[in-house]
Amino acid sequence: MGRGSNRIYNIISLVFLVLALLVLVFVGVRMAQPPVAVATPVAVLPTAVLLPSLTPTPTDTPIPPTATFTVTPSPTNTETFTPSPTFTWTLIPTLTTTPVPPTLTPLPSATWFPSATITPSLTITFTLVPSQTPIPSNTSAPTATINSFTPQPTEPPPSPFPFRLRDPQPVYTLNFANSAGCSWQGIGGQVSDMAGLAINGIRVHVYGSGVDTFSTTGSNSLYGSSGWEVPLANIVSTNVYFVELQSQGGTIISETVRVQFPGNCQQNLALVNFQQTREF
Repeated sequence: MGRGSNRIYNIISLVFLVLALLVLVFVGVRMAQPPVAVATPVAVLPTAVLLPSLTPTPTDTPIPPTATFTVTPSPTNTETFTPSPTFTWTLIPTLTTTPVPPTLTPLPSATWFPSATITPSLTITFTLVPSQTPIPSNTSAPTATINSFTPQPTEPPPSPFPFRLRDPQPVYTLNFANSAGCSWQGIGGQVSDMAGLAINGIRVHVYGSGVDTFSTTGSNSLYGSSGWEVPLANIVSTNVYFVELQSQGGTIISETVRVQFPGNCQQNLALVNFQQTREF
């Protein structure tokens, strides 16, 4: 064989040498690495059931990567009987208290001693013995002078109302306020203040004999600046009526004046004038 065959053999030898070196390197690298850990099969046990306590307390317990469970046989329940306590009953006698009524001891009553009696002192009575009476002469005896007492008029007590009747009594006169003449009967008048000036806006209440009506001062100027009038009937009569002043709130501010007509045509109008006596 020639040189060509030797060259081929050399190349093949070189290839096997390189492969042998690679195998040696691979084996050396593998031997230099740490051994591969063999996974040990872990037995899966059933999860223990934890009964909840009255007050759960969370506990953070780290779980190791490899759990080793040791099966411990449960202990045998040995019941221990605790003797029950022995109760001893002691009878305590009950004290019965019998109330004893108190004995009433009568206190001696008070004895009233008579007070001291004042013995009257001796009273000496002198008896005048008349002496000789001289014979009276012809002398006239003095006459007794009797002082005559004239009662003074007393001032009437003040009225509780701020208005009173200006005249002593109602004034009866002929009808002059209208043309009805005797076919009319009524009451009119006016109201003045303490200075004699007219006061308007005061209510006048007239009632009696089937009449109950009101008027206002200043409503009829025929009787004056504060004049007022209340017609009563279309005939003359002897009926009795009453007149009083009132405030706008209905409070009576004058005495009540009684009016009784005489029953004739010449006096069929009664003038009732009021005057203020104090502030109200």
